[in-house]
Amino acid sequence: MKRTAWSAPLVLCIATQATAQDTVVVTQWDQFAQSGITAAGPAMDELIATCKPALNGAEVLRTIAPSIGIRDSYRLAVSAGKTPDLAYTWPAASVLSGYARVGALAPLDDYYAQYGWDQVNAFYKGRNSYEGKTYGLPMEQDLMGVYYNKDLFKENGLAVPTTYAEFQALVEKLKADEIIPVAFGNRDRWPATNTFSLILGLTAGRELEEKVFFGDEPWTNPAFVQAAQTFQDWAKADIFPRGFNGVGYDEANALFLSGRAAMTITGTWVLQDMIRGAKFDLGVFMLPPIAEGVAPGTMWGEGSQWQLSAAATPAVRDAAAAYLDCLVSPESRQVWVQKGYTVPIGTTPAELAAWGADPVVQEFFTGGLATPDANFYDLHTTLPESMTQVLYPELQRLAGGEVTADEFLTTMQAAWVTAGANNERWIP
Repeated sequence: MKRTAWSAPLVLCIATQATAQDTVVVTQWDQFAQSGITAAGPAMDELIATCKPALNGAEVLRTIAPSIGIRDSYRLAVSAGKTPDLAYTWPAASVLSGYARVGALAPLDDYYAQYGWDQVNAFYKGRNSYEGKTYGLPMEQDLMGVYYNKDLFKENGLAVPTTYAEFQALVEKLKADEIIPVAFGNRDRWPATNTFSLILGLTAGRELEEKVFFGDEPWTNPAFVQAAQTFQDWAKADIFPRGFNGVGYDEANALFLSGRAAMTITGTWVLQDMIRGAKFDLGVFMLPPIAEGVAPGTMWGEGSQWQLSAAATPAVRDAAAAYLDCLVSPESRQVWVQKGYTVPIGTTPAELAAWGADPVVQEFFTGGLATPDANFYDLHTTLPESMTQVLYPELQRLAGGEVTADEFLTTMQAAWVTAGANNERWIP
């Protein structure tokens, strides 16, 4: 069960205390803990102190929420009209536009112009916009890749695959040697969405995805069917651990880090934990295209975005915007990279090398950012919330063999039509 602001206490970290009644206080929610998903707590701790002068006397009252739970907590806060002044939460795109639609967020266009936040390119800015206005400042980049145990590969004479056929052969060799090919757990339900998003992009390609998500192409098209069938085939072929639908995400990562699985397919949001936890030589590669004619690429997007409450006073908004400008400055980007294992938007592989980023961080982002024109969408952030609530259980059923690929996509198409009728779809 996901934690929310109401079902369990959030971890409070008061960075500074208001010392006078007329002091401007910015309440902040973020997900930067010391471990786990988005474990950039050391970077956030340092930057709160570094960026204090930018606040011009204002103070920050900070709350750390779990990375997964913060989404649900913020949704409840919007419903109750009790949002923090400043929040760093996910996802953007369809969910953020829903908050903007109901008037919960303040537009940031004037601050974009004032501070020149031009590191946010058109792709990311579109994902943080609604009806021509920008409501979010995305910060770090998320990518999906394959973490692998280099020592295990070397010991078993295995090579990093460069084609999908080679990946399939690799999987068969690992199974023959009684090694779990891919550590995967879907008890939390959201991990399958990421895995399927990656398979979908490597089967359908970005152009076809955009025809479905932003046009009239149905979910039941042949390429989407192939993607759904591929995901189900992986499950049937024992690529994943037995009982994976009852295994948690953290448990799956632990299975990989213990050396009992050769690979795990997940994102940059756990780089810090992977690097800290691996007792072997850790590597990353990009999964090759699955369908013929599809360009190499990977799933990408912003990890989360900073957003301002529409209820914040003008003084609070101005203080928060000045503080944000410090948090995304070139100097701060270096801190995020070095102490948070997080790569802010606009950071190049050359900068990662110059700043002494961990080699695994460099390997992941050099591979993932090499194909910007082909990189594709995360279903978590692209689909409206009503669709996600259908996708989670249906992917569990698909992976468990309870429905066919065609049945799965027919259900998704019906939910998609309903979301369109309710004006819930996000269009960049």
